[in-house]
Formats: sequence, C-alpha cells, structure tokens
Amino acid sequence: MRKALKIGVALLVVASAGRAQAPKPTLADASPYVTKMNGGKPVDCTAAKVKINFGSGRGEGYCQAVLSDLMKSWESGTDATKLDVLTPADQMPPAPSEAYELKGDKLGSSMSEYLRNHHDDCVGKFSAPPEVHRSVISGNTLQNAGNQHANAFRFACQNLDPTFAQTLDVLALAQQLRTDVQLKNLTLATARIDREQVEFSQGRLYLVAYYFKQESFGLIQAAFINKFGQPTSTNEIVAKNLLGAQLPRTTMTWKNGVSTIELSEMSGNDLTKSQVVIVLDDIYEKVAHHHNTEALKSVQSDM
Repeated sequence: MRKALKIGVALLVVASAGRAQAPKPTLADASPYVTKMNGGKPVDCTAAKVKINFGSGRGEGYCQAVLSDLMKSWESGTDATKLDVLTPADQMPPAPSEAYELKGDKLGSSMSEYLRNHHDDCVGKFSAPPEVHRSVISGNTLQNAGNQHANAFRFACQNLDPTFAQTLDVLALAQQLRTDVQLKNLTLATARIDREQVEFSQGRLYLVAYYFKQESFGLIQAAFINKFGQPTSTNEIVAKNLLGAQLPRTTMTWKNGVSTIELSEMSGNDLTKSQVVIVLDDIYEKVAHHHNTEALKSVQSDM
C-alpha cells in the first residue's frame, strides 16, 4: 500500500452551470490551486520548469494532474464548487415518518444531520483534501473521486472495525468497492461488527448495511424482532459447506411501505458471515436503476 501525499487544501474547480458559459481550462487555471498546495508561494504552471516546495517529483506533474481534474469538471458541465457544500438539515426534505431507524440513523435523513452524530465517520471523507500520488510509470496523478462528493447521486463509504481491517489491505478493499474507508469500533446489539456500509443520494441517507460473524446472528435476530416486531416474511434454506455438511440459514424481511430491512444469516455465499441491509425503497430503486455498475450489482446480490 503506497503512502499517499496529503495536500493541505481542498481543490475548488472553476466551473459554471453550463459548458458554453465557461472557457476550456488551461495550465494557467491550474496555477492558483498548485500555489495553494505550495503553501501560498506562487507557482506558474505555464513555465517550462515549475518550481514547488512540496511533495516529490517535478512541479509540472502536479500542474497536469490539477488540469486533468479541472478538465473533467468542465467536460461534465458541473459546478464542482457546490458539490461538497452540505445543505443544512432544516433545508432538506424531512425523512419519512415511517422510515426505519437504527442506532439513531433514520433512513431519508440528511447528510448534515448524519455527520452531527458521526463526526469520525467515513462519510466525512468527502471533504478531505485531494491526494497526489507519485508513480514511476505514470508520474504524478491527482486522485479526486468524483463519485464521493457530498451531493453525488450515489455516495458510498465503509467503516471497518480495526480488528477486521488488520486482516485486509484496506486500500485494496476501498478500490474494489469504490468507496472510502474509515477505521471505527463497530457494534450492533452489543455484537462486534466487521464493517458497515452507508450510502447517500443527493445528501439523503438511503442505505445502511452491517456485516458480522454468523455466530452473532441469533443475538441480532432477537434484537431486531424486539425492536421491529415479527418480520413480514421469513425464508429458510439449507446450504452446504466445503465438507458437504448441510447447514440451515435464515433470511428475515421487514417492510413498512417506504423502507425495507433484510437480515440474512448468510452473506453472499459465505456461511461464516451474516448481514443486515436497510434501505429507503424509492431512493434505492432510483439509484439501482441509474447506476448499473458492478459495485452496485454486488450490493444487490446481497439483498
């Protein structure tokens, strides 16, 4: 896992509501942002040799990386200066009163409200500075994941329990799932949780998923029945392990017309893992329809 160079200032992009109203970015437009990265000491990205006081490698690479990011925003016609501006909770649509709530997080609530309760959460990563990575093959590149902006149509990230994260290459997992990750002690009904995934659409919480060891399923199952009542439906299957032994596995579903809970004793094809996924139905369906990506397909297969 390569160590990333953290740049101490967020990148703001010069953009307008439509491409026709904004000129195509040039190296001169990159200069102010690289100047900020350089601690305020002026940087001229149009120069033949660009002098910088930070990072490793040549300044021209940083200028090209910033220009590439500017170009992406210009080509999409988005105003990137507003992508990370959180709308106050009182200016967002209220969460449906019937929507399920777990551990104080109500489906349909705003990201602003969520962050008030989870200041150390992976969700806060959207406001982290961009990262410039040095590669001997491709040179300097600026990695600024557009899908992780606060107001994106789909924003997803993972909180990992430190014990679980020790067995993983955390950066590799984040790249595989196309999410940011954060280490955080996680519990549900007092049971230790391996990881938690949260997803927002245009600033509203629409999905929360917990993944945990199968041995904790009974405890969590009892807690859900106590909190939400008897499930709307229950499905029983018999799965086989590698030795051919038959093992019963249960899936319980709660529905209330606006949101759904699915508690599964088997996570995917892993007999040793269980999961619970909670979604706000209307937003989940819109995101699933809009984003037909492999990452989202894997989430759907777990539902």
